[in-house]
Amino acid sequence: METFDVIRQGGLEQLIFCSDEAVGLKAVVAIHNTRLGPAIGGVRMLDYRSQDEVLHDAIDLAQEMTMRAALADCDLGGGAAIIWGAPESKSEALFRSFGRTIQRLGGQFLATMEVGTDSRDLRHIRRETGYVYALPEAFGGIADPTEMTAQGVMHGILATAKVVFGKAGLDGVTCLVQGAGRLGSNLVKLLAAAKAKLLITDRNYDKIKNIQDAYPDITMVRPEEVKTTRCDILVPCALGNLVDRNGVERLRCKVIAGGASNIFPDVETGDLVHKAGIIYTPHVVIDAGELIQADHELKNLSKTLLERAVAEIYARTVTLLETAREAKEAPLRTAMRLAWDRLTAIGRIGQRHSLLEAPR
Repeated sequence: METFDVIRQGGLEQLIFCSDEAVGLKAVVAIHNTRLGPAIGGVRMLDYRSQDEVLHDAIDLAQEMTMRAALADCDLGGGAAIIWGAPESKSEALFRSFGRTIQRLGGQFLATMEVGTDSRDLRHIRRETGYVYALPEAFGGIADPTEMTAQGVMHGILATAKVVFGKAGLDGVTCLVQGAGRLGSNLVKLLAAAKAKLLITDRNYDKIKNIQDAYPDITMVRPEEVKTTRCDILVPCALGNLVDRNGVERLRCKVIAGGASNIFPDVETGDLVHKAGIIYTPHVVIDAGELIQADHELKNLSKTLLERAVAEIYARTVTLLETAREAKEAPLRTAMRLAWDRLTAIGRIGQRHSLLEAPR
């Protein structure tokens, strides 16, 4: 597909390619929508099989970030950055080179952490540009972004339990956490404190073993058994599509609520999940803690105000699910509609009638 066709079909404002052979850098920055403010997005580093996969991921992530920012009441737009390469090939020079690319964009794109990058990588980027946000407190941020993300997802899970099960807490609710990385392990702590009955899965046995050592009552589930394991809430916190259209009937959960991106290949799969009687709480609503932190850092607001803003995810989730129920539509459809409503309203600011259209 021609590059301009990719931009048009993805609804992008800009698609920037950057390369620095001397340090092995191949990267893409996708800027989807800046009606609400400068585009913000995570810097993901993975060894993709093809350029098409790189572009597909970059566009999906940028589109999702536009929705996430709109729904989180942030003054930010949607973007994404992909560094094409194995995380094992990281170097200071590579990230500093990419930092210079971000600097040349002059504030059009703001970088945060994503899959395949960590705070040390972002610190290297920050040596070349100030357009880096949501780092841990030890490195200049106002909070730990992973903790803020986990708290946001937890508020979303609690709100979902309230709407779907009529419960004010998670005592005795079976939660299957898929993924034991930064987000998954933090969520396990919060879910265990809430007395949820915990199941966990990850393809890395060592990660699960570390969690089981800390929480002996947790039950391990094989990765291939996630869809068919009965649970109240499935909590995706790992890469990859959770289920496609052909796999919906295999799901044995009552609710899906987590922080993973791209768990469905398309919106229509979300419709099928809804028709199967499974409530999906969109991650673009509850996985917003890091984004909200970046928004607060841009405005020089305090950690106390940040924590209050993250806690608002609870009420926002309740409103979304109740609105979807009243409209008899999948919550993902409702989220998309509400996000677009805000983008459209803000996009009208400053518009003027032409002389031919001016009211008499």
